[in-house]
Order: sequence, then structure tokens, then C-alpha cells
Amino acid sequence: MKTQFFNLIILDESGSMSGVTQQTINGCNETINTIISSQKDYPDTQEHFVSIYAFQSGGRPSRYIIKNMPSDKVKHITHEDYEPYGSTPLFDAVGSTLADLKKHTQNLENAVGCITIITDGEENSSKEYTLNHILKMIDELKEKGWSFNFIGANIDANLTAKTFHIDNALQFTCDTKGTDAMWKTERLSRKSYYSRVEESCCACIAPSERVSALKEASKNFFSEEQPKSEDTPSDNERITPDNITALGENEIFVFGSDLAGAHGGGAARAALQNFGAIMGQGVGLQGQSYAIPTMQGGVETIKPYVDEFVTFAKNNPHLKFFVTRIGCGTAGFKDNEIAPLFHEAMKMENIFLPESFKKAIQDQTTTRLKDLMNILFQD
Repeated sequence: MKTQFFNLIILDESGSMSGVTQQTINGCNETINTIISSQKDYPDTQEHFVSIYAFQSGGRPSRYIIKNMPSDKVKHITHEDYEPYGSTPLFDAVGSTLADLKKHTQNLENAVGCITIITDGEENSSKEYTLNHILKMIDELKEKGWSFNFIGANIDANLTAKTFHIDNALQFTCDTKGTDAMWKTERLSRKSYYSRVEESCCACIAPSERVSALKEASKNFFSEEQPKSEDTPSDNERITPDNITALGENEIFVFGSDLAGAHGGGAARAALQNFGAIMGQGVGLQGQSYAIPTMQGGVETIKPYVDEFVTFAKNNPHLKFFVTRIGCGTAGFKDNEIAPLFHEAMKMENIFLPESFKKAIQDQTTTRLKDLMNILFQD
């Protein structure tokens, strides 16, 4: 008898995922390809089914995009299938899908669930299921050898996974590069998991041995090529995207303003329209944005406000700040004039800088080192 894999992806479709819509659709489709490929790799011993459940509240209802479909019948999802909006009913999504899959597989002797939960935020709007309801189902299904895997952004994925009694966790950064890296790791891990099951868990072994083998195969699900945690991005990763149209729950848009807070153009206007900037407030945090005034004089007048911002970022390590090219638009400054003000920010893991600022800072550092070397050799 074949091992019947029921691959269920419980996928966050809340509004904060809107900035990575295309990456999420692409990632889902590539995972579908991986499942189809694995079915072809093990035609005599594995049979794969696919479910993708998108959850949100406030927009479209949470729903199955694909439900228990044989892998060879599955089609790729599109923008019509996945449209992020609203809040995060995570408990309801997990509870309802596990209840459905448990019922669907109750009379199947060799059914194995491979459950992957992907979210970029915490539960905030469930009405039907509580955490206790979910834990009972997860514990019960883990005892049957089912694999549970949790992928999270803008939260502590490891801690949240433990709260759900899930052993396998993966942290990702909810931006273009981070989401692409997450899906790549998911696919590699999934393929490796199928291979481990194939090697250690043929369908003909005794039920007690089978469950133990399944549990062992599920351990360290995300052991291969994990992207860096969003809490420890490298310098190259901490670059502000050129065009920010959406932010995660704990992300802040840092823009150049004037002291009067007019917010009439450029990044200031984007902050006003999209990220909660307040007309008339020229300094500091407002909504999901932070204003640094740049129109009041020379670079020396901007420095105190940049220093104030850096201190604020230090005191709020749970927030991630995307600094735009402040002062380099209407204010008329050049990158190499403003960038050095952010020299200390280069060391901070929760501040992202424009690529042009980083290059200017690095060039300045190189020049200083050369000057110092020249002085030393002259002496």
C-alpha cells in the first residue's frame, strides 16, 4: 500500500501580506511543482494530495483554494485566488482545516498529514476556535505521525510554534527577498522530508513502527538552507526597497519632512497616504511612519533629528525601520551629504538604509582609511 500524503498549506491572506502577493503566489506554485515532482519520484510508494487554505477576515471569507486534490490534477493558483486583505483569524484557520482533514482521513490506513502554517502576524480575529481546541487536535494528530511545521514573520516563529505544540519552525522576513528565500527553504525541506519517509517508512511495516518512523522523519523539517532570521539580517539584506507599497505589522516607513509637517510630495506624501503620517506633525513616529525634518537648513540642522531617530530605534528593537533617501529630493541634498549621518545605524539590525546611503558610507570609510594609511606611511 502507498503512503498517502495530505499536504495542507494554511496560508495567511491578511492585509499585511499584500506587499509579497506575487512572491506568495509564485512560492505556492513552486511548492505544488515540488509535490507533483515527488509523486513522480515515488510512483509506487507515495500518493500525494494538495490543499491550500487562505485565511483572512474583513474581506473575502477564509476558504480552500485547493482541497484534497490529487497532485496530478492540481493547477497553479493566480491573483484571482489570493488577494490579501483584513485581519488574521489564525486559530479558526488551523482549527477548521485540521477538523476537515481529520474527518477526511479517518478511514485511511496509511494517511499522513504534512501541515504547514504560514503567517506574518499573530492571531487577532478568530471566533470559532480557541488555542486549547487546536492543541488537542495537533497533539492527537502528531501521535499518528503527522508532520506539523510553522513559518512566521513579524513574530517570534519559534516561540509561537512552541505555543502550538509544533516542533518545526522557520522565521522569515516578509519582504520580496525574504519571502522568496522562505519558499525555497520550504520546498527543499519538503522534498527532503518525503525522501526520509521513503527510506524509513514503507507502508508494509507494523503500525507501531510506522508511527515512530514518521515521527523521526518529521524531526528537523527545516534543517536545510534556512535563510537568516529576520532578527539577524546581514548588512547586504538590510537595504530599503526602492518602492515600498505595503508594510508588515511592526515595520516603519522613515521619510524626510519639514518642521511644519506639510507632507506634500515624494516620500512624505506616500507616508501620508499609505502609512499613517499626520498632516502638521513634522517630527517622530506617526502611524507606521517616522518623520525626520530636512528642510530647515544645512546638514548640521538635520543631524540632531537623525540622532534622535537612531536612539528611538535602539529603544524599540521589536520594530523594523525602512529609511528612505531623506533630504535627497525636494530638500536638495546629495546622498554623500546625508548618508554619513546614519553611520551608527549601519550597525543596527532593525534599521534598513537605501543602497545609495550604504555605498556612500562605505566609500567615506574607505577614503578615511586611505588617508590614515597615507599619514602613517609618511611618518
